[in-house]
Amino acid sequence: MVTTVSAEPETLRDLRSVLEAAEGRVAADSVVLGLLQNLAVTLGRGGRVTLLEQDEHVSPNVAARMLGMSRPHLLSFMDAGALAFTRVGTHRRIRVCDLLEFDERRLAARKLVATARTNATSIEDRHLDKTVPVSAAALADLDSL
Repeated sequence: MVTTVSAEPETLRDLRSVLEAAEGRVAADSVVLGLLQNLAVTLGRGGRVTLLEQDEHVSPNVAARMLGMSRPHLLSFMDAGALAFTRVGTHRRIRVCDLLEFDERRLAARKLVATARTNATSIEDRHLDKTVPVSAAALADLDSL
């Protein structure tokens, strides 16, 4: 099942009515209430929301759009074995849960690389700020190389 909701005035009105009716009847920390509140915020900003079942299969075109990358770039991940897919005849299909798991791994890897770069830069900066005197003997040894 794939359902897309746009920020139409009647949709926003209906969603507000549901949220008002849930107030006091549903626990404040309810996952369902949080989902509806996030939906209201996104639609309130004029966004669109698509609800997909975890076992739903999508095409590489749809998957690439969901991740904000080109189809050829996504296919390179599929061909490398980093993203699981199945074939339906000659067509490739990706389960939404596999796509979400791949995206989480990709984001975690980005954070790891960013942290490593930041740490490497700060280590380089620390060493560049220090001036260490070099003895005449050490300079002579370097010259002989």
